[in-house]
Amino acid sequence: MNRRKFFTNFSAGATVPAAAVLLSHEPSRAEVVSPADTVKVKNANTVVRAVGMGRLNIPNVPVTSQEGHKYHFYNDLVKDKIVMINFFYAECTGICPRMTSNLLKVQKALADQMGRGMFIYSVSLKPEQDSPKNLKAYAEMHGIKPGSGWLLLNARRADMETLRERLGFKVSDPALDANVDEHTGILRFGTDVYDHWSGYPLLGKAETIAEMVRQLEPKIPRGPLF
Repeated sequence: MNRRKFFTNFSAGATVPAAAVLLSHEPSRAEVVSPADTVKVKNANTVVRAVGMGRLNIPNVPVTSQEGHKYHFYNDLVKDKIVMINFFYAECTGICPRMTSNLLKVQKALADQMGRGMFIYSVSLKPEQDSPKNLKAYAEMHGIKPGSGWLLLNARRADMETLRERLGFKVSDPALDANVDEHTGILRFGTDVYDHWSGYPLLGKAETIAEMVRQLEPKIPRGPLF
């Protein structure tokens, strides 16, 4: 099945308790999410199977933000933080703009914590084309503001592929995996503090995503999402 249609179809109306998709695993364990890695719930909705990749499997590769700032992915961007991670590319006219739009809603729902222990990272699938300058233009076009806790990241291709594999964004079918236009619409979110990691369709309800992310940190105050 076309992955774009898969995630679009099953994410529409998917509403399950946040606790149903949170899971903690051994630090050295790595798992890969594919369209087959799903669980059915009683109300017939579907969510991506919760996975934990373990803090030791998060690559510490160099990346550059849309502002031209350089970081090491694990040490600077993931360690001691709650993070949300997706993959995209600036010229994408299919799923990417919709994912970005939904992430803006999630960001708004989590505004009390964004940039203060909670961050969004969107990693380019086309690093040769998506220079920091192009990523900054994309951010400005979509209303992603500087200092808002959301970074668009460029990494060398080999490093990007390492991130994609180790964070669970690759699938076992090589032909499907190589087709960048069919890239997955999953959002990976978690925290290395508790080593809790999960995934959910990024085209799902923003309210559901925001609540699942809030569940990662019991100290975050609860309240209206919008």
